[in-house]
Amino acid sequence: MEDSSLKPVFSIITPSYNMLGYLKRCCASVADQQSVTFEQMVIDAESDDGTIAWLRENKQIISVVEKDKGMYDAINKGLLLAKGEILSYLNCDEQYLPGTLNFVQEYFEKHPEIDILFGNMLLVRPDGSLIAYRKGFQPRWFYIISSHLYVFSCTMFFRKKIITDGFRFNNSLKAIGDHDFVVRLLRHGYRAVHARRYLAAFTMTGNNMGKSENATDERRLAMAANKWTRFLRYPLNIARIIEKIISGAYWEKMPLVYSVYDSTDSVKRREFRVQRASFRWPTE
Repeated sequence: MEDSSLKPVFSIITPSYNMLGYLKRCCASVADQQSVTFEQMVIDAESDDGTIAWLRENKQIISVVEKDKGMYDAINKGLLLAKGEILSYLNCDEQYLPGTLNFVQEYFEKHPEIDILFGNMLLVRPDGSLIAYRKGFQPRWFYIISSHLYVFSCTMFFRKKIITDGFRFNNSLKAIGDHDFVVRLLRHGYRAVHARRYLAAFTMTGNNMGKSENATDERRLAMAANKWTRFLRYPLNIARIIEKIISGAYWEKMPLVYSVYDSTDSVKRREFRVQRASFRWPTE
């Protein structure tokens, strides 16, 4: 629910470039959130696939159309324009699940000491069918540095004060700016928590940036920059896996019911009921 007469509680930023089909689904998943006020922002790098015309038709979406230096530059532009008190970014190939923003708002209201919130996500195909359920657990910067970002950016919400304090995404990174951003926030002392609730769906398109060569190279460089990981990587990974097991990340009660916008419809969600599901990412 968006009400232009009220200051928005949320600012949701979507970086965009030539992904109109997925962008429509992403924006629809924000637009149908109930009982919250929000502003929806699309920062587009001059797409030539009809995105610009679509944004002009959908004036309820705040849009900025100009060249940028990459995804994280686009997100930073949105963060500087944001009026909401709770900020997030949602890529074109991602969607919020029903009730996500209402849950997040209530969580932050009940827990004023928390600065950052993460949740679980569903990994889906373009037709909306489930590939895997993915559960995060308590984010710890030393686990992330020694391995990977095991909490999910599409489920990340944070207070505006983080941006007011001067934190931004690193524009020089092309694929793991979220990894770098989260580590810096945690090391600075911001309080983060993981909620055991599915907040978003991530569509496996085949061209997702997190699995690109840039991402692999940047992770290697990040690990090399922290020389202590050479000695502590393996014990930290063992500790991380044990904590993940204890958190219940490898189990899910069935049936798993969810609804998303699929490849045939960006107007109405399609409901899925899954009796069996895996926790594994397809490459695992």
